[in-house]
Amino acid sequence: MDICLTPVPSKTRRGLTHAYFPALASCCGTLEYLAGLYKGRLDGVGWRDVAVWGSRYLPQPGYAQDTVRVFVEAFRNSIAHRGIASGVWVDRKPGNGHGRRFTWRVLADSRRPAITFVDEKKTLVKDPPWPCQYTHRAHIHLRSLLVDIRDGAINYAKDVREIQKLNRNFLACMQELYPQP
Repeated sequence: MDICLTPVPSKTRRGLTHAYFPALASCCGTLEYLAGLYKGRLDGVGWRDVAVWGSRYLPQPGYAQDTVRVFVEAFRNSIAHRGIASGVWVDRKPGNGHGRRFTWRVLADSRRPAITFVDEKKTLVKDPPWPCQYTHRAHIHLRSLLVDIRDGAINYAKDVREIQKLNRNFLACMQELYPQP
């Protein structure tokens, strides 16, 4: 993460840039991994599992269930399957969020909360092949996200030592990752 968040001169515009999406992928992967260790299995971990882990180990209310769901569905899935999040992500979950259209700004800074959603009804015209409307912009502050995940992992590790069920879940995952003959 330190490498990803080290500023370098941009080749396409004035000023500095960072390795935003590798940093974001690292955060997403770490959250998913920690949620799997917490649950006791690494296969099939989804946003709900990340939300359960986050509700215990990430600062609240900054990682409310809807925030985690949008973060995982819009960013983790896009990065894992396409290598980068691009364009506009449409929230298809029935209920309060249905129909929200997100674009984003990923920043290397440490503003809090680490993830925020801002009502912003505008149209993307610069990058897409045609004008594309959106209703919200997600702001992701990578250094804050990194600190929150690191601190959560430290607290989770303490609980693994003290809570038998978490220790069993952790050991089940370690056995899966490092099977013994």
